[in-house]
Amino acid sequence: MKLKRILCTVLCALFLVSPVHVFAATYVSDSQIVSCKTPVSPADTELAWSVKLGTSYKNAPSTQIVVGDTLIVMSNKKLLKLNVKTGKTIKSADMVDMPSYSYTPPMYADGVIYCPLDNAKIQAFNYKTMKSMWVYTDPLGGQSLTPITYSNGCIYTGFWNDEDRKANYVCINVADENKKETHEAKKATWAYTSLGGFYWAGCAVVGSNVIFGCDDGTIYANKNSKAVSLNKNTGKFVDFLPIVGDQRSSMTYLNGTLYFTTKAGYLYSVRLNSNGTFNDSSVKRLSLGGASTSTPLIYNGRLYLGVQGNGFGAGYFKVIDANKLTVIYSAQTKGYPQGKFLLSDAYLKDTGKVNIYITYNCAPGGVTMFTDSVGQVKAEKQELYTPAGDKSNYCISSIYADENGTLFYKNDSGYIFALRNKTEKVSFFKRIINAIVSFFKKLFG
Repeated sequence: MKLKRILCTVLCALFLVSPVHVFAATYVSDSQIVSCKTPVSPADTELAWSVKLGTSYKNAPSTQIVVGDTLIVMSNKKLLKLNVKTGKTIKSADMVDMPSYSYTPPMYADGVIYCPLDNAKIQAFNYKTMKSMWVYTDPLGGQSLTPITYSNGCIYTGFWNDEDRKANYVCINVADENKKETHEAKKATWAYTSLGGFYWAGCAVVGSNVIFGCDDGTIYANKNSKAVSLNKNTGKFVDFLPIVGDQRSSMTYLNGTLYFTTKAGYLYSVRLNSNGTFNDSSVKRLSLGGASTSTPLIYNGRLYLGVQGNGFGAGYFKVIDANKLTVIYSAQTKGYPQGKFLLSDAYLKDTGKVNIYITYNCAPGGVTMFTDSVGQVKAEKQELYTPAGDKSNYCISSIYADENGTLFYKNDSGYIFALRNKTEKVSFFKRIINAIVSFFKKLFG
C-alpha cells in the first residue's frame, strides 16, 4: 500500500509539471506579449515542421492563430484546423470565399472562429464542429483586410474598395439566431461609411466607445485623414482626430492613451477622455522617417514598431519612449517590418531582457529577434530563422506563439512555419526528473 501511495504521488508530480493541463482554460494567441519560453538564438531554434498551403502571395495561406493545441488558418476556400505539434490537418470546412490576399488572420472568441473573406464577407464557424453558422456580406463590397475585434457579443471590422472609393466599418452582433441555417445572412448592427475605406485599421474598444482610423480618401500619399470614436453599440459619432496619411495599423490602447501609426510616416499618441472624446491637448506626433503600418507594441514604457526604408529594400526596427514619443534607438532590418511584433518576457528574471520577434517584407522572409532591456540604447539582434530554397519569399505576417513557446508564421512562398525551441523537450524531462528528486528528498530526508 505504501508503494502504491508513493507511485500515485509521483504520477501527480509528473502531471503537475507537464506542459499541458487538461483542465486549464483554452490558450488563445490573442496578445503581442507572452511569457512562454520562445527560441532565443539561431542555434537554439529548429524548424519543427512546415506545410505548403499555397504558391504565391495571391493564394498564400492566411496568417494563423493558435487556439489550444490547434492552429487555425484560411487557405483558398478552406478553413483548416491544424495540429500545432505536427502541422497535420485535423479538420477542415468550406468557406464561401477566399481571404483577401491572406494578410489578415481569422479571429477566435467564445468557441467561434470569424473569417475575414474577399468581397466584403465575414463567415462564422463553430470551433469544435467547424460548421458554418452565418455569413455577413457588406453592401458596399470590398476586401476584408481589417483585423476583427470582439467585444461583448459583437465584432468590429472594416472593408476597403480603393484609395478613392467609399467602404464601411461595421458592428455585427454575433448571436446565431437561426441555428438550423448554416449560411444565415447576417446584417450589421451599424455601419460607418468613409471615403477611402479601412485597410488594416484594427480598432480599440474602450468603455462604450470603439476607435479606429481611416484612409485619406485620395490616390495621393500623405493627405489629411482622421481617427474616429463612435458609440460601440449604436455607431453614433462621438469625436474625430485629424491626422496625416492612411491609418493602417491596429490601435494600441494602454493606460488611457491610444497609439497608432500612418503611412505618411507618423506615430501618434493621444489621451482618451472618459466620454470617448480625444484629449486634443495631449496629442503627440513623431516623424518616423518612413511609412509605418506596424501596430505599436508597448512594454515597460518602451514602444516597438517597424518603419519602411526605400521601396522593398531594408526597413527599420525602432524603439521609442512611449511617454515622450522620442526615439531611443533604431536598427536596420532586411526588409520593411509590417506585421505585428511578438514579445516574450519569459527570460526577464534571468537576463533582465525581453525578446522581440519580427518578420520583414523582403526575401528570404525569415524571422529576426531583437533583445531589449530598460536603459538599452543600442540594438541587439539575431537572424533567428532564414528560410531557403522554395521556402524563401516576401513576408507580411504577424508572429504568434503557443503556450510551449513554438513560433508560427507564414510567407509568400505558401509555407507555414513552426519554429521550436530545441531545449523544449529537454527542459520538460528535466522538470520531471527534478520533481521526482524533490519528492524523494522530502520523503526520505
